[in-house]
Amino acid sequence: MNSFSTTGLLVFCALLGSAFPHQCISCVAENSTVCQESEMECIGSRCMTASQHYKNGDKEFMSIYKGCDNETLCGVSGSVTEDPDVKIRACAACCSGDFCNNENFQRPEEDSTPNGVKCPSAYCAGTTDECESDKEIDCTGSEKQCYDYRGKVMNPDGNVGDYSSKGCINAPGCEHNFACLIKVKEIERKLKC
Repeated sequence: MNSFSTTGLLVFCALLGSAFPHQCISCVAENSTVCQESEMECIGSRCMTASQHYKNGDKEFMSIYKGCDNETLCGVSGSVTEDPDVKIRACAACCSGDFCNNENFQRPEEDSTPNGVKCPSAYCAGTTDECESDKEIDCTGSEKQCYDYRGKVMNPDGNVGDYSSKGCINAPGCEHNFACLIKVKEIERKLKC
């Protein structure tokens, strides 16, 4: 067999292999780090595990998702701080091979080192109008951008709410925003970073 046909065969086998389904662990748990796992068939070659940590004052909510990969979220680690007591962290990791996404909840990392950026800090529920505030927040870690968000969001409980907020955000958080959050669906949004 010549090198052209060997190379062609390898490329064909690689394409053929990625078109066949593979098996991933599937589960989703809101406000829990443990979920009831099952098996699912996925097209493509990777599985994904996503973890989310939301802190609002003394309340903390942690959630986990396992299933087929979402190529745009693989490796994303989004971070938003509206106020020193209101933070959202989400991360997604992808892996190759059947049932490779068997790891447990991984709390998204948080870097509390001040980075010199200051942003307006505000949070308003029940409105998509600009949330006004004279408060300012010191940004930390990779959150090197200010954001101004206004939107309509379906929460994990199925209720739809209007929100407006300002604070610090990192680049992946600005790019993917609510797409990285577990059991949250954004209906409309206006975001400036």
